[in-house]
Amino acid sequence: MNANDTQLGALHAYFQLMNMNGAARIYRAAQELGVHDALRVGAASSAEVAEACGLQEHPVALLLDGLCALGTVTSAAGRYSLAPVADFLSGNYRNLGDEYWDFLPTFLRTGTPLARMDSTDQSEAQYVQQVSALAWMMAPAAEAFAGLLGMGTARKSLRILDVGGGSGIWSLTCARHDAGTTVTVSDWPAIVDIAAGFARRMALSDRFTALPGNYHETDFGTGEFDLAIVANVTHIETPEGNVNLFRRIHDALGPGGEIAIVDVIPAQPEGRLSASLYALGLGLRTESGQVHSAAALRQYLAQAGFGHAVVEPILAPPFTMGAVIASRGE
Repeated sequence: MNANDTQLGALHAYFQLMNMNGAARIYRAAQELGVHDALRVGAASSAEVAEACGLQEHPVALLLDGLCALGTVTSAAGRYSLAPVADFLSGNYRNLGDEYWDFLPTFLRTGTPLARMDSTDQSEAQYVQQVSALAWMMAPAAEAFAGLLGMGTARKSLRILDVGGGSGIWSLTCARHDAGTTVTVSDWPAIVDIAAGFARRMALSDRFTALPGNYHETDFGTGEFDLAIVANVTHIETPEGNVNLFRRIHDALGPGGEIAIVDVIPAQPEGRLSASLYALGLGLRTESGQVHSAAALRQYLAQAGFGHAVVEPILAPPFTMGAVIASRGE
């Protein structure tokens, strides 16, 4: 790289940092001053938003244009409206995880996380607050995953066990693509109730079964399933915890059965920053959580008795997810 290329690279990094910081600041100003809330009642002009919030029109107009570029607001004929993402930002994710990032200096000094979502005494309460939002975030990736599996074509009439399934978005999306597939979601009692609600909304209640409890202790049966999905679970488990869980899943699968691990597997360039932030955020909210590499997951699967594992990227936002698929072996 010559000096000019080096300078261009530095400028790109600089402007990227400036834009990220500015975007975060205008978002927080809009939240703090009620600008987004003023648009929840319907489209409004910059003057109407300013009046509703007790602000000055000209700077509000500049802010609204910035929010349009950011994607939380849209504009048409001089009037502003909330973009679809704003509905999502009105719930638990309204502050974009500020409670974790505010704790970052303490975490860096002490190594002590803010929360312990991987502990049995906190897990259910913590995830109940996030399950529905995670379903919204992972819906496009779940669609891509169902396509990767060839649900309804290459794979049909499966008995799916969804371990630590949360909302059930991964398994229920697979079932939606194949009329003969059934789903059993294993998770904490309050969480499988949420999954049952998603099954109702997706018109899949007749093919949904809940298996409430701690999935480390729940009896999955022997040889009862064709496919086990383990999505967004391995990162809250230690290597030993993953191996033990995979062994129990191995026993729950019938001949020719498969396991599909879905988790953050850094590989896609578009997801590099997201994956790095995710790994750091995981340290902030778990005691021993970690992003396991594809090679490590393959090793855990081999230790649990599974055959050769194939790794596939999931080509959908947030471009951090991948699938590791292995057969039960004999």
